[in-house]
Amino acid sequence: MGRSWVESNWRLLPFCPSGDRRIVAVSTQDLATRRSRWPWLSLLPLGFGAWAPIYAGVRARVGAWIAIGAAWSGVTVAGWILSASTNHAHGHYSAAAGLLIILGWAGAAASSFVIRPEYERRMTDPLLTESARAQQRLEARRRGQELARRDPALAREMGLGRPDLAGAGDAGLVDVNNAPLAALVELPGVDDALAGRIVATRDEAGGFSSVEDLGVTLDLPGDAVEDLRDRVVFLPR
Repeated sequence: MGRSWVESNWRLLPFCPSGDRRIVAVSTQDLATRRSRWPWLSLLPLGFGAWAPIYAGVRARVGAWIAIGAAWSGVTVAGWILSASTNHAHGHYSAAAGLLIILGWAGAAASSFVIRPEYERRMTDPLLTESARAQQRLEARRRGQELARRDPALAREMGLGRPDLAGAGDAGLVDVNNAPLAALVELPGVDDALAGRIVATRDEAGGFSSVEDLGVTLDLPGDAVEDLRDRVVFLPR
């Protein structure tokens, strides 16, 4: 079954419990249409929407679009500043200020609608979309591991590393010290036998302190340890 818009954008809430993601059935074309309304923001009067290309660049991860939006926004702001200073000093509207505002406004609008087709392609292309999702999964796991190191109590309270718990914000990680065998066997390179050894050893030793400790204690190959490095956390028992 195809992914919903919410599931496709789970990166917006990387620690959101999977059970709370509502299923919204939308076609690829509907998705493209919803995501392509942003260019109309560039038509807001007096250049108030000159930042629209920045939005597209952030969403599609294209630095050039961000730079274009920043440039047109800068031109527009310069016009506003010049207009304000001219009005204060001379009491009349500066033709140069008006030209800058119109230039930034028109430039941002033109750029937005030129960018739009490529934006739609990027946001609906399966390969690019999956690549973006993969990047966000990596980022969610990185943030989860950082939280586990910084505030293990909070991490445990939110269910970090516990995909077995309903409503838990596991962030795509597995807590080696507390997750059940069924969750451990989902890790790369961990079969039933190794998961059983992990459970037995942690019960006896009170848990592991790190992936290195896990590798040394269970005499795991170096490549096996590296495969687990960005997929696990070790919260107190």
